[in-house]
Amino acid sequence: MNSLMKGLAAGPQFILFCALTLTCVGLGTIIAMSVGTAVFAIPLEELPGVLANPEADHAHALIWMNNITQIIGFGFPVIAYLLLFGTGNVHNLMLKKPGMVLFVAPILILSATPLIDISGLMNEWLIPAGSSLEAAFKPAEELAERMTLLFLDPKTGLQPGVVFLSIAVIPAICEELLFRGVLMPLLGKMTRNIHASIWITAALFSLIHMQFYGFLPRLLMGAVLGYLVIWSGSLWTAILAHFVNNASAYLLFQWNGTLQTPENSLMSSSLFYFASSALFIALILLCRKKSVWPWMSFEYLGVSEKPVA
Repeated sequence: MNSLMKGLAAGPQFILFCALTLTCVGLGTIIAMSVGTAVFAIPLEELPGVLANPEADHAHALIWMNNITQIIGFGFPVIAYLLLFGTGNVHNLMLKKPGMVLFVAPILILSATPLIDISGLMNEWLIPAGSSLEAAFKPAEELAERMTLLFLDPKTGLQPGVVFLSIAVIPAICEELLFRGVLMPLLGKMTRNIHASIWITAALFSLIHMQFYGFLPRLLMGAVLGYLVIWSGSLWTAILAHFVNNASAYLLFQWNGTLQTPENSLMSSSLFYFASSALFIALILLCRKKSVWPWMSFEYLGVSEKPVA
């Protein structure tokens, strides 16, 4: 692909891509608000209140505004990057045949449940009740939870396909293209260390959601998605795992009416946690054994040595 700035080093590309992403997020917000006003007839002066206090009456507007913000904010920067810089430094977004890891990826991400739950508890301990951190972070967390529950509530009349698209499909594709498709390989060339690039990308992935009560669980999930890309040599494994993670939350709500694991269920038992943890470790060992990483390290990092992942 012809590009305008193909020869620019990874560091400047990373900085410009971050600027592109922030610009597109802002643009997506403006366009989403314009759609809310023009298509769904929400007066402009009332939009801040609608966004701050989501109600069922505006559910259709809010979910489409959310979709527009995600697509423009996360999808458009990737398109702009490819037009500006080409595909060389990001290895064609790693959209290659994934091999057997593709079949392992959904089970691996689901078996990470005990680790994610424990990290969630640790996250809560880091934000003490009554602290200034709670005062700063709690409102955004509660707003995000209210918005998600509003989308999932069947009483709003939202079409299940639209809800599923918003919760499972769009984030899995757009977020993986941006974070594991572009940011991670650029960070790999900057740091010359695959583990650093995976974990920094995971931290950015968690931070951009602006939900700090879920920072550690999202960080760990992002790291698992990053290692899946490296072990398989393909972004498709991360897209599928991300999709399965979000889709399972959607299905859990449809089945139980809550996003939380029901008490006294098999999924909350010690046996389930032990079995899931053992399966998680076994699948990681399998993925490492089948990993293509030693053969792609030079291309990915731009260095001659071959670190072990």
